[in-house]
Amino acid sequence: MKRIFFVAGESSGDIHGSNLITALREHSPDIQCEGLGGPRMEQVGMKLQHDLASRAIMGFTEVIKSFGYISSIFLETRQYLTEHPPDVLVLIDYPGFNIRLAKEAKALGIPVVFYISPQVWAWKKGRIQTLARCVDKMLVILPFEKELYDDADLDCTFVGHPLLDHIALYTPDPAFDDGRMTIGLMPGSREQEIQRIYPIMLAVAQGIREQYPDARFVTPCVDTNRAAQVRELAGDFPVDVVEDHFYDLLHSARYCLVASGTATLETALFDVPMAVLYKVTGLTYWLARWFIQVDAISLVNILAEKHIVPEFIQGDATPASILQEALSIIDDTPERQTMLQELSQIRATLGDGGASQKAAAEIMRVTEGHHE
Repeated sequence: MKRIFFVAGESSGDIHGSNLITALREHSPDIQCEGLGGPRMEQVGMKLQHDLASRAIMGFTEVIKSFGYISSIFLETRQYLTEHPPDVLVLIDYPGFNIRLAKEAKALGIPVVFYISPQVWAWKKGRIQTLARCVDKMLVILPFEKELYDDADLDCTFVGHPLLDHIALYTPDPAFDDGRMTIGLMPGSREQEIQRIYPIMLAVAQGIREQYPDARFVTPCVDTNRAAQVRELAGDFPVDVVEDHFYDLLHSARYCLVASGTATLETALFDVPMAVLYKVTGLTYWLARWFIQVDAISLVNILAEKHIVPEFIQGDATPASILQEALSIIDDTPERQTMLQELSQIRATLGDGGASQKAAAEIMRVTEGHHE
């Protein structure tokens, strides 16, 4: 019986990890899966040792505050891998933790597969060489990433983006859309980012409501804790706070305010016009400016290789500036039509589907090679 140890530390990694485990079980129904992740990976049969995904940490200062917690889990995981080496270690994004763990696994002779590459193209490009030394197989989901690893002689396969398959499984809930114009307020899944970004979104929403009194405002949340946090921040403002209706929102939305992250790409794949917000602590932002080496922060703009959706970063993320942009896109304007046309082209850059199945097949090859 083959054993695979997984590590995913974000909500999105938990989703992609659960789909990957499901695909792996199609290859080998009796495969044993264990590791660090979240509730979705546990639901599909992974033995969950720690729920990292539900308490994802954002930013340099937040990492420092959580250093003791993360370090204890890292040391425990390293010890477990030493005493119970799996057939393969599958790391899903979460670079700060996972690159360190890859080095440890390499020293122990455990094959390492990295699924969903760290954003080495955005900052710390030197990590490419580090990954080349400690990773046996890199599985990337963005097309331009493969060339970076090919140049470093790291065995790399572009499997396409798993969101295509995730969205393909979606069936709209007819009860969700009540006929009103729907505006999405999507402040992210982490407690810290919601605390910083959601008040700005609410202020913009108030301005939109003045122009469109009948508009419906919806905020999707990953769990009950984040839903409670959003309701408290919203106060008396009329917003529908929902769980498990993220794609229903995107299916019916006229416009969305979106925190930078995977949600920007999901919004684009539903052809919904948007503005992207990003705000962290002053220290985190100052440090990021030294390291980040891209002209855009949203995956939509990075894939398009130009700014097709506006980005409001740190001090520029003011309600007045965002509101002006929002109103120009909510209405039927030439600017809205241009954004819709450019968003429709994003899907073609992400492969032809089947990312989880392709990734599972590559992982099985690594496990088989380990037993040769």
